[in-house]
Amino acid sequence: MEIKIGADELILWLRKNEKATELDNRTVGRKIADLVTDLGGRFAESNEPVIWALSYNDKLPRTSQQYIIDVDKLPDLFKRLVDW
Repeated sequence: MEIKIGADELILWLRKNEKATELDNRTVGRKIADLVTDLGGRFAESNEPVIWALSYNDKLPRTSQQYIIDVDKLPDLFKRLVDW
């Protein structure tokens, strides 16, 4: 089974857990794209409004790339994000 997940959700998780703090959102987004595609995921719609659009924080993006990834790959995705 596949799931749609946005870079915004992953960036929010990283920021909440104080990961990749030295990287700007654009760099993190590129790294997320590489990671998701490396795990067999693919691009979905691009530039969708982020989940926190009404309470915009300047450390978070306003739009977000969306990805389609197999749910069984989510543990691997988050394990690799932890290493950032």
